[in-house]
Amino acid sequence: MLNIKAIAKRIIFGYKASAQDYIAYLIKIGVEVGEKIEIFSPRKTTIDVCNPHLLSIGSYVSMTGPVTILTHDYSVSVTKKYTGGEILGKQLETRIGNNVFLGHGCLILPGTIINDNTIIGAMAVVSGVCEGDSVYAGNPAKRICSLQEFYEKRKKRQLDEAVNIYKQYSKRFGVTPPEKLFHEYFYLFHGGNDVLIPEFDKKLSAHQDYNEALVYFRNHVPPFAGYDAFCDYCEKQPEITN
Repeated sequence: MLNIKAIAKRIIFGYKASAQDYIAYLIKIGVEVGEKIEIFSPRKTTIDVCNPHLLSIGSYVSMTGPVTILTHDYSVSVTKKYTGGEILGKQLETRIGNNVFLGHGCLILPGTIINDNTIIGAMAVVSGVCEGDSVYAGNPAKRICSLQEFYEKRKKRQLDEAVNIYKQYSKRFGVTPPEKLFHEYFYLFHGGNDVLIPEFDKKLSAHQDYNEALVYFRNHVPPFAGYDAFCDYCEKQPEITN
């Protein structure tokens, strides 16, 4: 049963009351929607519902607000006046593939095709066809690297970033950081049959693929034999400057 707060949200915000409500509405009106979609800020997200038959969103798509996805524009308001009455439509199919991340504030223009395994950077303005297994950013959005190159770069930076977090927290508060602070870096000191604290276990379930992530974790051999060993390493390192 819905609680009073949830009911109030639905009354005030309608189908944007929650990510689940938003997705259910899109499906109801005819948008082709895959499984396990994440809309982090539903009330700030604008998905064009004028042409549900022209919009498809794949599975494992994550959207950070305020994201905008369009299938049409209203440039006819200018061209109609300019020509003395001629109407020129612009309604185009927009497709978002599987395993796609739409960064904060990005704009997906009508007719855009985003293929599978693609990251769209924050504030990007996207049009045309985006290759799969790629990272796009900018205005207009351009392909900046392959997904493999992006992965390798992020992988290489994990330890330095974690050490810097340790150093900055210790300097700011004068104590050893709590283990839970490293909820995105715990692969540095946990793996195999380790028992995870709730914050880390929850991270495995993020993006709704817990079982897959758990298998990877069980096969993972961390570079440090536990959190204490990681902390000892951090204490011996000079402060990292960006």
